[in-house]
Amino acid sequence: MGILNFIGSVLRPTDDQLAAQYEAIRLRYVATQDVNKSTRLYNVLHSINAEMTRRANKAYTRDNPNPVTRHREHGWYLPNDD
Repeated sequence: MGILNFIGSVLRPTDDQLAAQYEAIRLRYVATQDVNKSTRLYNVLHSINAEMTRRANKAYTRDNPNPVTRHREHGWYLPNDD
């Protein structure tokens, strides 16, 4: 099982590499004129974005194991000095 974890860590890009891939694909997506190619690039962008979101949520859960939500009586957008 140790070898599989090693292979998975080698194949999984870091957050910075993932952001660089996202930006490179986004630029190709914006510049393309072909509808089929733009659809494929959009799907790749969506999957990269989902992975970035998953990693951010995992990091937040790790940093804040027991988050407490704030609740105000008359709405979240109202100031406290009523």
